[in-house]
Amino acid sequence: MAAIFDDAIRELKKAGKILVVSHVSPEGDAVGSLLGAALALRGAGKDVTAYLEDPVPDLFLFLPGADTVTRDLGGKGPFDATLAVDCGQKERLGKGFCALPEHGVLINIDHHATNDRFGDINVIVPDASAAGELVYDLCVAAGFTITRDMAVNLYVAIHTDTGSFRYSSSTPGAFEKAGRLVALGADPWEISRRVYENAPARKYKLLAMVLGTLEVIEVNERGAIAALAVTLDMFKKAGADKDYADGFVNYARGIEGVAVGVLFREAGEGLYKVSLRAKGGIDVSEISEAFGGGGHRNAAGFTMPGAFAEVRAKVLAAIKEKMAA
Repeated sequence: MAAIFDDAIRELKKAGKILVVSHVSPEGDAVGSLLGAALALRGAGKDVTAYLEDPVPDLFLFLPGADTVTRDLGGKGPFDATLAVDCGQKERLGKGFCALPEHGVLINIDHHATNDRFGDINVIVPDASAAGELVYDLCVAAGFTITRDMAVNLYVAIHTDTGSFRYSSSTPGAFEKAGRLVALGADPWEISRRVYENAPARKYKLLAMVLGTLEVIEVNERGAIAALAVTLDMFKKAGADKDYADGFVNYARGIEGVAVGVLFREAGEGLYKVSLRAKGGIDVSEISEAFGGGGHRNAAGFTMPGAFAEVRAKVLAAIKEKMAA
């Protein structure tokens, strides 16, 4: 495993000024991996800028280094190297990054099988539970000291992307590395409390409205589709930000007899972010790729323009076709 990082480590050690980035609408793996990598590289004496197009979700503001993330790259470059983590397509790193003229050698470290290998150096390991697991491996291979703050970030990355070690990605390696991170100072109870038992009331007000849109559509012997929707008006009424809807799609997947859960989130005028979750029988990454997105076999997503009825009809038809195959 260590050898796959050789090219990346060579460029990172050679570089003086490094940019670390992850995808738009960041979740636990994106934020934890980005912060863990940034802290590691700073500890190695590098001049590091950590960048996200969108804000760090409130849920993850407790993570060490979260206050160092910038959303503006103006005047920050040029960079000798850029480390992109947990992102399958370059455009998902955001408009700010894509407009950057000098990002240096682009190192792409990810665990999505649908990654389009946009980097100059690509380390893509679909069997990894999370990008955070790969950042851990990179740090070990490079000889970087893993501090308590890094351990917290990387544990959160693995913990959240495995669904608290409930998903099929919860491999022996994921448990082993999580155990090492706990030994290095990550506190499982404190992290679980901050991530899962610290939500503001407005998140539950939003959830109540979203659950009111639930529709279960019987398809065939393979199971049913459960669909949920969240609109901009719901966000406004609940006083909630868009990241508060993260994870809502799992309520659809969690229904007895449901093979695929889908959440339609209104992202703008005539624009919807579609999240797909499956229980193992249907490969939703293939559906997502057909619409220009990506992800994993059991968790994928994409963005689609159009009126809600049109988007919903196209997506449900694609899922039904996949379930009939």
